[in-house]
Amino acid sequence: MLFFIVFIPLVASAALWAMDKDSVAPVRSIALGGTGLCLLFSVFLLFGFESENNGMQFVAGLTWVESLNINLKFGIDGISLWLVILTAFLGVIAVIYSTSQKNDQQREFLALLLALETGILGVFVSLDTISFYVFWELMLIPSYFIIGLWGEGNRIYATTKFVLFTLVGSLLMLVAILALTLEYHTATHEWSFDIDTLSHMHLDDGTQLWMFLCFFLAFAIKVPMFPLHSWLPHAYKSCPIPALILITGAMSKAGAYGMIRFCLPLFPSAIESLALLIGACAAGGMVYGAWIAVMQKDLKSLVAYSSISHLGFIVLGIFSYNSQGVEGSVLQMVNHGIIASALFIIVGIIESKMGTRQLDKLKGMGTPMPVLYGMFMLLALAALGLPGLNGFVGEFLILAGVWTSVTLSDMAAIYVLMGGAAIVFASIYMLYMFQGAMQEKNEDLPKDLEDINCAQFGVLLPACILVVFIGLYPKPFVDRIGPSVDSALHAEKTVNLPSAEDASSHH
Repeated sequence: MLFFIVFIPLVASAALWAMDKDSVAPVRSIALGGTGLCLLFSVFLLFGFESENNGMQFVAGLTWVESLNINLKFGIDGISLWLVILTAFLGVIAVIYSTSQKNDQQREFLALLLALETGILGVFVSLDTISFYVFWELMLIPSYFIIGLWGEGNRIYATTKFVLFTLVGSLLMLVAILALTLEYHTATHEWSFDIDTLSHMHLDDGTQLWMFLCFFLAFAIKVPMFPLHSWLPHAYKSCPIPALILITGAMSKAGAYGMIRFCLPLFPSAIESLALLIGACAAGGMVYGAWIAVMQKDLKSLVAYSSISHLGFIVLGIFSYNSQGVEGSVLQMVNHGIIASALFIIVGIIESKMGTRQLDKLKGMGTPMPVLYGMFMLLALAALGLPGLNGFVGEFLILAGVWTSVTLSDMAAIYVLMGGAAIVFASIYMLYMFQGAMQEKNEDLPKDLEDINCAQFGVLLPACILVVFIGLYPKPFVDRIGPSVDSALHAEKTVNLPSAEDASSHH
């Protein structure tokens, strides 16, 4: 089933390249069919998923390089389950939204968008470090072409910076992956790139520290975490909105997911030594991103900087290194994916209706557009963390986890206060954004300004429903996340053995 989910978008992407570029309707049908099937299969996972089981489920594999024991091995647990469903859901939304845009090269654009979806899904389900790395790199190629070819503004600078940052991180991660396997080979005289097998390996403190830094930098750049965030505002501002739905909604979660999947089980002592420093960067990013967002006049930049702030929350929760904080982070990844992608869609709708994204040139849109007014208000309130909506649940769990964290105990109160400050700033920039676009009187509004059409309503409606549902009833989400988080936090170290015979007896 997971092979279908990951590769259906890629097959649809290949089919698009084979199509005649002028046949618009079949191109759209294949793209929507591919993402729709992918979403359908991923929802089936939910029905077959055992929430008490803390191990990997739906595991499937193919041997790739037999001599080195490298496999294309897929599986999901409670951490990756929701991220796979989120990515599949956003893939459908991105395709629907992009087909409503005027684009002379829609075939090429949709083909790259589908390839990007496969890359993101592969990262979330890979159980082998090499296949994880391959999908990690696959995410970069379509996003590079999408921003470089269809972006706006200073797109060449944005793509170059994005690629350079990401490549440096990727190479550091590759070094750490190879070193990790060599350590395992030294201990057991066997080759293994299996993430679960490697996470049971006991490493000395010095080795843990440098390997952790290599992995962590790769993931922190992808999140991106302050102070490695400087590529994000340029890339987001240049990126076309259909691709931004996938990039902000799902791809930015790959870094945080990597921290939970690799850093937590593999490098406990390194986390204990560096948690305070990482916590300071994450908390600084929360306040910094929110403060800069308050200053923005361009709506796209405002949502981009608000993402830096919200992603800082997610990283802080992960390095609270306890169940509550990490569960909150996983839930907040899903929440942020829903809210941020919907806000970018609203920015796109406003720009198409008014011909500008500059706040000082917008106001009064609420009167002729009451449906957009209502949806925009709901999503803005979710983004600022209003109780009863999904943004509140994740942030509350994260701050509760930080408050009770042992690794962050020396600075916990300060980090929680910084989180509170970020939420206050979020209230300022979200209300500033909403009121600036929607309220007051405006004599200069276009006379033919109409409310959102059925397609735009259909794209925003699922996000509005999920925002309320998760806010009022997060239990089904948290119940499935919890056991897998406990498993990641308490990986037993059984591989510290001189010979292959002893190693095999411990498995």
